[in-house]
Amino acid sequence: MYAMELRHLRYFVAVADEGSVSGAARARLNTAQPSLSRQLKDLERELGVELFDRRARGVVLTRAGRLFLGHVRQVLKQLDDAIGVVRDAPMMIRVGIIPGLETFVLPGFRRLARDIAGEVDIEVTSAPSTALIQDLKDGNLDVAFARPSTADLDLHFEPIDQHRISVFLKADHPLSPRPALTFADLVGHTYVSVSRRVAPFLRGEIDAWGQQRGLALTPGHVAADIASAFSLVMATDGFSLMPDYAERLMPAALTMRPLVDGPSPLMLAIAYRPLVSSPVQSLVSAVASAWPRG
Repeated sequence: MYAMELRHLRYFVAVADEGSVSGAARARLNTAQPSLSRQLKDLERELGVELFDRRARGVVLTRAGRLFLGHVRQVLKQLDDAIGVVRDAPMMIRVGIIPGLETFVLPGFRRLARDIAGEVDIEVTSAPSTALIQDLKDGNLDVAFARPSTADLDLHFEPIDQHRISVFLKADHPLSPRPALTFADLVGHTYVSVSRRVAPFLRGEIDAWGQQRGLALTPGHVAADIASAFSLVMATDGFSLMPDYAERLMPAALTMRPLVDGPSPLMLAIAYRPLVSSPVQSLVSAVASAWPRG
């Protein structure tokens, strides 16, 4: 195993350029001559060859030293180039977004991030809120647009918007002529819900809403996601209850109606890890503070 370190290579090049251990120590390396001499001896011992011919008025590269110098210069140049590329590269931010909200939040996030930090690269993950929160806690995301969770005390949730739960049904459904609907209107019609595993916050609000009225909406069909819910609504002539932003995603054959006495709106928040110290987290915190509410 080699004990050679990057500093040994830089020391070697500096002494070769100066032609003097004392000159390199004083003019280029800001270190003591005895220490520099020891570092060079360590390098020569590691390589098993003498790199310098020590003379009364300085040092001269040996044949091995001249061969080694050419390769070391290439290595150091490639390393400096790599460092420059990394330092000049845009900041990478890993963003998690609830499916269906990408077109609403991503342009605003990109705009604010660029206004604050300049050019940035954004990597997007779309997943249910619970999965985003777990990825954030595991360090797989830098920020998530998710539902606030009071159980995750190590995360900060900055509320930025809320989404009302509305009714989605076919345009020719018997309830569609009504401009707004109530809980009682829905009883007796086929209910298509989204999986509780995928949308626990949505299902929780709907269940609480029904319990307050002494009734329960029992799903006749359970969809895996928003797109599947739309398909089942069209196939069963039923209805589904989803956040109002889903209106922009629904097929033309469907329509949305508000609920007069609907469940509590679903809160949307920017979630991040406030105790993590990094340039990315500082940017995320700044974006959350600057985000327009409502």
